[in-house]
Amino acid sequence: MKVAVCNSVGIDADGYAMIHSPSRWTNSTKDLDIFTYYPWQLSYCSSILKRDTDHEVRFFDGCLDKLDHQAFVDKISEFGPDYLIMDCATRTIEADSRFAKEVKRLFGTKLIFCGPHPTTFPEEVSQYADYVVLREYELVVRDILQGKDRNDIQGLYPDTNLRSPLNVNDLPFPEDDDVSRLDYGMPGEPSSEYLEIQAYASRGCPLSCTFCVCGNISYAHPNWRPRNPENVVLELQTLRAKYPQMEGIFFDEEVHNGSKKYILDLTKAIRENGLDDLKYDVMCGQWPMDEEVLDAMKGAGYYMVRLGIETAGEPAARGMQLMKKFNVPRLKQLMQHGTNIGLKFYGTFTFGGEGSTDDCDKKTLDLINDFLENDLLWRFQLSISSPQPGTPFFNTMKAKGYLRDLDWKHFDGGNFCVLDRPDYPAEQVMKNFRAAEKLYEVGFNKRYSHTAKDNFNAIDIDSTDDILVFRSSRMKQVNDVVGSLSDQFARNRIATLAQPMVKDELRQNPNVDEVLVYQNGHFKNNSFPAELMQTLQKRKFSMGVIPYNNISGNGYADVKAIANRIGIQKLVAVNIEGKVFDLDNPGDHGRAHI
Repeated sequence: MKVAVCNSVGIDADGYAMIHSPSRWTNSTKDLDIFTYYPWQLSYCSSILKRDTDHEVRFFDGCLDKLDHQAFVDKISEFGPDYLIMDCATRTIEADSRFAKEVKRLFGTKLIFCGPHPTTFPEEVSQYADYVVLREYELVVRDILQGKDRNDIQGLYPDTNLRSPLNVNDLPFPEDDDVSRLDYGMPGEPSSEYLEIQAYASRGCPLSCTFCVCGNISYAHPNWRPRNPENVVLELQTLRAKYPQMEGIFFDEEVHNGSKKYILDLTKAIRENGLDDLKYDVMCGQWPMDEEVLDAMKGAGYYMVRLGIETAGEPAARGMQLMKKFNVPRLKQLMQHGTNIGLKFYGTFTFGGEGSTDDCDKKTLDLINDFLENDLLWRFQLSISSPQPGTPFFNTMKAKGYLRDLDWKHFDGGNFCVLDRPDYPAEQVMKNFRAAEKLYEVGFNKRYSHTAKDNFNAIDIDSTDDILVFRSSRMKQVNDVVGSLSDQFARNRIATLAQPMVKDELRQNPNVDEVLVYQNGHFKNNSFPAELMQTLQKRKFSMGVIPYNNISGNGYADVKAIANRIGIQKLVAVNIEGKVFDLDNPGDHGRAHI
């Protein structure tokens, strides 16, 4: 039989691209060039089925390929599956169910629905799905496809008994044949500064915050299961051999450092196996962490530590049951130590959470500002606390009548506030959230404050032809680059190739001599306007400059391709640390520092 394992539809009927995050809440955006997360649990499911059944199993990812309903139906129709497996979030359920029903209509396909939304609403989902799997689903799906009697399969609705958590050390490596794990790193999660592959050294979380999908839906109760360090090292070695261009690993599990002993053992194994030259970006908890752990991480090649900070308000921390996760004084101590030894910190913050008040969320704004002013926070993530169905947060808000919006497409944590509380109305939550968003620019400017004004001193160009600067990063960096070029190359005119929305700002920059208008959105080589390309090719540019919004230039292949087609004499890039790279004589995988 043919089995299609499918991640969610990539673009919904309203034109939103899905950022599907299986164990957290799924976000969406109108930016159709957005990254997507590697669907780790579905990927493990795929590799288990390939290992443990004789079926023809194929993995498809509508999010990675940015497929809308019809495009996804067309792609799956080429395979014609007997079974279709999907992991559905509340945000994706409308598009996913529509897609699956159409596949079933065309091929008589049996539908196996898993994930947070089917776990929470099994009776509803069973109206169209042949099988509804509850909670952690990989082994339940295997039982189905091995032909076991459905009445004997624990964890398959209507059986609601908890199945024992699987042994993470019995898992094969996740799906990496029908899709490439490296592709999820190009461009990759925006805060990841290298070409990183997502991996998972553990599963679950020892806490159970009231808003959390993982602790309340996926596993029903707190649990944390680490993989043996030797097994993790083998996966890292396997990935490095397969993808020599890989620069690092993004450990994106719920909490990478669930115990001190484990993280010390893992970092030791990484060092002893010569894997400490990779860059590690990790999602951690503050409560199991101390200075020794941070030192060990730094020594093993870890460069960014992500922490779920959530709030600075004590009432919100109590309402969300953050427990030992909430300790702001200790958090500051750890971040100061980590910063002193060269680690970068990324924090997650949420607004409008259970127990939060206007005062709580304003304290969170003050905390973010404090971290930024003291150079303790490198990047951060903001969300509107959306009560995901099945969590205690959702149940409480519904019982109190505070849910003003039950349109599942609005439960994405980034675009809508679905709660309206008398003491903290939705409009005020959004006001605080928008105030926090303005701090992105403050943080961005802080990261560029040390960009050297003489960073182009090592470059010589012979002619006085124009210099072309691509608007391929935020305006702060572009303006810094233009200023540095103007200081170094006073004889050369500076032109910028930019999107219409920033043309007026660029024209006000006294160091910009000309603004050439591209089109809104990212630079795309295959859709670059032909007439504009012809115009640029007739010009003589002595140098082209591509600002990178990351360290290594991951995700900038299209910009480089456009620059090469233009025929620019010398092409360089400048990264977020102000380092300049000669793209004509690259060395070191195309990123040699001048």
